[in-house]
Amino acid sequence: MSATAKSTTPTAPAADESKDWTKATTLELQSGSEDEAAVLDAKTKERRRRKQVKREEKQRREEAERRAREEAEARACEEAERTKAEAEWKAREEAERQAREQAEKDRAEVQ
Repeated sequence: MSATAKSTTPTAPAADESKDWTKATTLELQSGSEDEAAVLDAKTKERRRRKQVKREEKQRREEAERRAREEAEARACEEAERTKAEAEWKAREEAERQAREQAEKDRAEVQ
């Protein structure tokens, strides 16, 4: 009941098939090396694509940070201008109030 073992090595072809057999084997071996080259190319392309994606992400992040800094600076400038304008307005109001009080005092003294 023992089964005969099948060999994985090719059997020698007949004399007329000899050239075809060697040609097929050579092509098979070459296609393996072509597959390896294709795999290497694919890996290289994937590696380059990943690097490009990382570069683009870094560039987007830096751009967002730059925009955030610029917006923060603009808000700070606007706040400083607003504070300055409020201080000037309060100073003007105080000067006008003091001028009115002085005018009322002067009128009261004249009467």
